[in-house]
Amino acid sequence: MGVYLDVEADVTKKFLVDAAVRYENYSDFGSTVNGKVGLRYKVTDAFSLRGTVSTGFRAPSLAQKYFNSTFTNFVNGTPVEVLLANNESAVTQALGIPKLKQETSQNASVGFTVSPASGLSVTVDGYYVKVKDRVVLTGQFSDEDKEIGDLLKQLRVGKAQFFTNALSYTTTKGIDVIVAHTTPLGIGRLSSTLAANFNWMELGPVNTSPKLAGKEDIYFDERERRFVLASAPPSKINLTLDYSVDKFSFMLRFIRFGEIKLANWDYELDVYKPRIQTDVTLNYKVSKNFSLSVGGSNIFNVYPDMSLPALTESGGAWDPVQMGSNGAFIFTRLGFRF
Repeated sequence: MGVYLDVEADVTKKFLVDAAVRYENYSDFGSTVNGKVGLRYKVTDAFSLRGTVSTGFRAPSLAQKYFNSTFTNFVNGTPVEVLLANNESAVTQALGIPKLKQETSQNASVGFTVSPASGLSVTVDGYYVKVKDRVVLTGQFSDEDKEIGDLLKQLRVGKAQFFTNALSYTTTKGIDVIVAHTTPLGIGRLSSTLAANFNWMELGPVNTSPKLAGKEDIYFDERERRFVLASAPPSKINLTLDYSVDKFSFMLRFIRFGEIKLANWDYELDVYKPRIQTDVTLNYKVSKNFSLSVGGSNIFNVYPDMSLPALTESGGAWDPVQMGSNGAFIFTRLGFRF
């Protein structure tokens, strides 16, 4: 059950306040109250300051709490049964894994918007996000482990892993920059937008259960650490050019995906270097309510750096990375407006 209230008021002609509060009750995680306060001050008609602080709450997903699966890995030609144990299983209880609890967050942002010239606008926002008790998937504990190996053998499990609130916290600092410009050009009009996002993530201490103390490198291993860091890519830059003449418009977009690093099953780093994707669209407005578009996404068929399929999480040529892996996509589109 959830109840939400949002109030926005112009305190003065220049000063706006936005406040919100949300109450939620979960049958398995209890109650939570979270709030948000946002401020915007219009210094001049062309320059405004803004900022927001808020708290957040996320209950573990059904899959994180209840999903249970056994799959087979082949290690040097020998099959090994691996159990992805749910939070209520005999394995997690035997290892003293605590019940999953909710993630909570603290968020803040501050920035400005400015229009230094006709047709030109710039927005810059910096933000900070701290997530506590982050839920992650552990590494694989083996039945050859000196302390817990016998326990896993009794449960007839070769290896086991599970979801747990392993990370005490993660902090993400970032900045968003958007520059938009519109100007007449020749017989038409050119609209340009440059959008850039940069992130820096830090990981807090690892929380293990008493029975797994000293095994932090497995409890939150290098593979999972790299996956968490990749969830906030270091950079992404997008440049869009849109030129329109009468009923025709042409869009050209360049997207630069920043470099990320993931650990493969040999726990070696796979470096996925920066890539630039190019999209184009030609649109013709047949009438007020009907349009026809022809275009392509990733027209130069750019792919991420390849890895060894035997060592990736997906079993393919690369892991899920900063950009898509489907190559070029060509399309035609009919648009209807009513």
